[in-house]
Amino acid sequence: MEIEKYRTIEATLDLANDYVPPIRLNTGDMNGRILKFNVTDGGNDVDDLDGLTARLTWNRDPTDPASAGGWANMTANTNTDNPTGVRQVSFTTPVPRALLQEAGDRTVVGVDIEDADGNTIASRSIPVLMEAGRLNPKAAEIADPLKDLHDALDRAQTLVDTASLTLGTVTTLVPSKKATGSMTGTGWQRKLNLSIPRGSKISQLTATALDTETPTVSTSSDSNGDMIVALGLPRGKQGPQGEPGPKGDPGDASNVPIASASEAGLVKPGSDFGVFSDGTLYLRDQSRLYSRRGYNDDRFEVGTTIVYRGMGIYYNPVVVFSPNVNYSSKTIQGPIEMAVLPDKYQFTQYDPE
Repeated sequence: MEIEKYRTIEATLDLANDYVPPIRLNTGDMNGRILKFNVTDGGNDVDDLDGLTARLTWNRDPTDPASAGGWANMTANTNTDNPTGVRQVSFTTPVPRALLQEAGDRTVVGVDIEDADGNTIASRSIPVLMEAGRLNPKAAEIADPLKDLHDALDRAQTLVDTASLTLGTVTTLVPSKKATGSMTGTGWQRKLNLSIPRGSKISQLTATALDTETPTVSTSSDSNGDMIVALGLPRGKQGPQGEPGPKGDPGDASNVPIASASEAGLVKPGSDFGVFSDGTLYLRDQSRLYSRRGYNDDRFEVGTTIVYRGMGIYYNPVVVFSPNVNYSSKTIQGPIEMAVLPDKYQFTQYDPE
């Protein structure tokens, strides 16, 4: 604290009945004096406070039955900052303003120390010589209203001339945070620091196709306070079918997927399935293949492929007719009757169930 030693009146109490020289005060004080009493125990250290508390008691004239006096709590601490190096328990308090109302030599003060058990040990009374203040605010001659006004105007002008408010740091916050401000500096020279949230932006945008004709828009906020926008957009109507275009290049068969039981794709010859040189499909198992080839009196060569799902049930026949180059006649007259399958084959309705 500023000029601490200048304003402190210090005394040492070693025994409750120790004599303490008179304390000199002045009625002109305004919370300016501090009373400090250092307590030792018969010249020995006081190890710690051990629950000790104290208060300053005072009376402007104990001989006057109408003067009740007063008291104020004191602040306690321990220290060894003294010439003897003995640990001292100190009790301090500012001089109460009520104690300084009248000048005279009848005022006394004392220290009441209370231990942890509630026992109170009161020191002997310490005389106070109360000097009269040098200024008497009640006297007419001390007042100079015009001078006081001029002085007040001068002080106000000085404050205005030296006052300053500058902008310090400006910090950008996310939209979910609140704006804050703080002042630094002293007196009339201050600096303003601001924290301001930025404007909200769209942090996420999603779109969903709708089967209805009415579009929808919904918004929400993320943890930073930015917007999340979800759009619902109606599907477009089916347009008219276009004119068929020219047949394209079949392309490279290597890019066509292999057919499976559930998906269409490229079918290749296998161990039981083959292709004649003229492109006719056939099954190598004789029970599934009938072909007439090389007869001179037949006008056509017939290749028949029978594909079946189970023994004895045949369906999906593939019959291929090709001219017989060995046919001896130059003309063909119809109607033409040819045996496509021998009599041992017959077609019946297939029921997968």
